[in-house]
Amino acid sequence: MNYKGLLVAAFYGVMSVAAVFINKAIFHVYRFSFPYTLVFFQTLFTLALLALMRLSRTIRLAPFRLHVLRRVSLLSFAFLLKLLLDMAALSRVNIPMYGVLKSATTPFVLLLDFLLRAKSASLRIQLSVYMTALGGVIAGLGDLTFDPAGYVLALSSALATAAYVVIVGKLGEELQVDSFTLLLYNNCWSLPFSFLLLALNGELPAVQRVLHSRDTMFLICFVLSCASAFILNLATYLCTLINDSLTTSIVGRTKSILQGFGGLFAFGDVLVSPTNLVGLLVNSGGIGWYAVEKYKEARRRSQHMLSPGRAGHAMDAKATITRDGSQLSLVFNEVKTEDADQPDTRNGSV
Repeated sequence: MNYKGLLVAAFYGVMSVAAVFINKAIFHVYRFSFPYTLVFFQTLFTLALLALMRLSRTIRLAPFRLHVLRRVSLLSFAFLLKLLLDMAALSRVNIPMYGVLKSATTPFVLLLDFLLRAKSASLRIQLSVYMTALGGVIAGLGDLTFDPAGYVLALSSALATAAYVVIVGKLGEELQVDSFTLLLYNNCWSLPFSFLLLALNGELPAVQRVLHSRDTMFLICFVLSCASAFILNLATYLCTLINDSLTTSIVGRTKSILQGFGGLFAFGDVLVSPTNLVGLLVNSGGIGWYAVEKYKEARRRSQHMLSPGRAGHAMDAKATITRDGSQLSLVFNEVKTEDADQPDTRNGSV
């Protein structure tokens, strides 16, 4: 990895952690317990940034097509459900346990793969996932700030995330859309429904509070929170474009561990017990083991791709969204050309 790649990977890691801590600060420090309102403003902010960057030609978006918008409706509802449950869970659960509970996304993806596609992961991958889940159970048993509703919301968020990942994997190649275009469609669906939900939940006064607030620090945190969803997507895209999907996956797993242990001290809302700490360590060990196994799998796959039988042709790249396990990927598919010497491919997570 070169200097530029290292900086981009660090940017992705920092943004991944910062997004969680900024959102938690909104809920815990400023007592803004209106998750649907936050999701609505994040959606609005993302659409505005996408429009600005498209007008300035910073990014390219595929032409807007109504039939694609209809096609991604189920995917977009899973996306919105994931966001709403994420914010609702984070407003009730401390950061370490939020990360532990969200790590249930991977076993949920494996379960959905088995039920829907009769596909099983390797034994080592399964064992690492079981270790992660076991750590989560131990940590939960030792959680002195146990919130049943928060746990249900966080686990539901993990299930919604797994459903989103599986649906993206199923539709990615058919839709032939890049990550920013998919983000556009998702947020077009999310904007009206998130507003409807905040109205039904009695959060309209919260909108007034935001628009008329004179608390400068609150407004700064709120704007950063609104921007974080888009910036994190941009950071993920850059990391995978300049590096590869494996780098993004490993950084993502590593940040989960750092986020968990950083959350122990950030807001003073964690009462640490020996059982809880052991559970966090076991969970982190499982996450690390999973990252190592995925790294080994990727190395074996790349060695196969570089076998002599595949050399001798140039490749043009066409980007599509696909998935590998619980990781979404932006894949630049290889298209052979006749008069070149080397293949040119790149993968990336979104």
